[in-house]
Amino acid sequence: MKQLNFGFPIPEGYTVVFRAWITLKNGQKLYASQIGKRAFPLLVRVDKG
Repeated sequence: MKQLNFGFPIPEGYTVVFRAWITLKNGQKLYASQIGKRAFPLLVRVDKG
């Protein structure tokens, strides 16, 4: 499998997680498969604790 290039650096203290769906502002779930993707990349802050 080919490594994706996001086109931007990942900031320190964050990591990228992949999810099969996202929830839109109106509460509706949008699945990646509905738009031809396998997953959505999301930046998530990593707590140091």
